This record gives sequence, structure tokens and C-alpha cells, in this order.
Amino acid sequence: MSDKKNVNRPMAKGILTDVTKCIGCERCVEGCVRQHKLPADYPMKFKADDGLSGYRYTSIVKTPGPKPGEWRMVRRQCMHCEDASCASVCLVSAFDKNPDGSVSYNADKCIGCRYCMLGCPFSNIRYQYDNPIPFVAKCKMGEECRVEGGMLACTTACPTGATVYGPRESLLKEAKRRIKENPDLYIDHVYGEHDFGGTNVMYISDVPIEDVINMPSAKELEAMRVPSLTHKSIPELLHAWVIVTPIQFFAVAGSLFGIKFLQRRSRLMKERALEKQANLSNKNEGGE
Repeated sequence: MSDKKNVNRPMAKGILTDVTKCIGCERCVEGCVRQHKLPADYPMKFKADDGLSGYRYTSIVKTPGPKPGEWRMVRRQCMHCEDASCASVCLVSAFDKNPDGSVSYNADKCIGCRYCMLGCPFSNIRYQYDNPIPFVAKCKMGEECRVEGGMLACTTACPTGATVYGPRESLLKEAKRRIKENPDLYIDHVYGEHDFGGTNVMYISDVPIEDVINMPSAKELEAMRVPSLTHKSIPELLHAWVIVTPIQFFAVAGSLFGIKFLQRRSRLMKERALEKQANLSNKNEGGE
């Protein structure tokens, strides 16, 4: 269910990734691995090809650049949605949207149902399939990620400033400033500003990156008949259906009961008619 009281937190932090500045060095990945002491991650057939896994919370994905033969590098990670679908679908409240903008995961509460993986619109939550005691895994963007100075290990490691951490509103202003001052370079869109209700991880780019970050464009959402997701979250969109579901249940149950009652009544009436007809036939035969 949508928790509107937590949306648009004024103190929320976030990450802004400028695709034009990323050189694909994967220092952000190394910083994350080092900070969380993650084990070696080996290629396996059940893992996606975007680099994210139960032991890799962020990755770099290669995508075609603006010219033939050119390439762009895009950082992948949890989007830390303002109104998080993973938190909405979790049966045991293992996910929380925090005042600092992050979406945290509590493994002690998790029952391994993986509804969060189904609920995430960006497919950024992964599962430790090869672990005897598996858990889901995602980017944390919380206190455990901070290094000296209060910044994140991943963004601090970036040598070009392609991915930066700070107050969401400040990052949003900076993103719009860059787009305004370089209209021939950037696509006029801040990915994550309003999409799916807004996210705390945002992007600006000179090439379309919807396919890389699994964020459908406005045209694609229109084709899927969910255009409101350009500014509304999935939990908010489904809120009305959640409210009416019990009403629908009782309406359907009542209808089925009514149908059953009418079928039984019709059967009894037929049986009585046949019995009455049989009695009349017996009387006529006795009179003869």
C-alpha cells in the first residue's frame, strides 16, 4: 500500500550519475565490494548479464554511444524509490523507506519469499541462489556505506565525478543546470525525478538509457496503458485496488452463493414436479 506520508522527504539524500562522465573504470564497484567485504563473484548461468548479483550491489553496463563505434557506461544499482514497491509487497516488513532516502533491508525479518524481486519495477534486487542460507541483496546507500567525511564508499571512489552523493534536491538542481547549460549534449530528462513516483538514484545522459536501467519511457508506458507511472509509483497506482479488493471478494462470494442457491432451488422444484407427476400417474392407474 502506498505510504504517502513518507514521500518527498526534505532531508533525503541521493545519488546522481552523469553517464557522459563515466569511463567504466568500475572504481565504484570496487569501493562497494571493499566497504561491505563482499566475496568473489563468479559467473554462473542463473545470473543476469547486467553484473548485479547476490554479492554485487552495483555494476557498470556498457551501452551504445551517440555515434557508431562509441560506447557509454551506465552504473546499475537499487533506485531507492521514494515510494518503494519492494516495501509495499513485503509480507514481513523487511524493507523500510528511511528519512535519508535509502531503502533498507532487514535480513532478520526476511522469509525468502522473493516478492520484493517481483515487485521491483527495475529488477535491481537479487538473490543468493548459491548460498545454503540465502538472502536477497541490493544497494544499501545507508550508514554502513559511509566512509570518512560521511560520503559513500562508491561515489568517493569515482575519479571523474560521474556518480555523486548528496541531498536529493541539490542533486536535482545540479542535473537541471547541466542540462540547461549543455542542451546539445544531454537528453532533456532527469531519469528518476518523477518516474515511478520519483527515485533517490537519478541519471542524466546523452543517450537513451531506459533499457539499461529498466525504466520504460513515456511512450512505452503509454503503450502498456499505464501512462501515470511517469509521475506515480506502483503502490500509489494500486492503492485504490487494494481498498476495493475486500469489497470485490465479498461481491464475488455473494454472487457465487446466490448462483448456488438458485441452482439448488431449481433442482428441488424439478424433483417436486416429477414427484407430483408420479403421484398423479399412480392415482390414475389405481382408479382404473
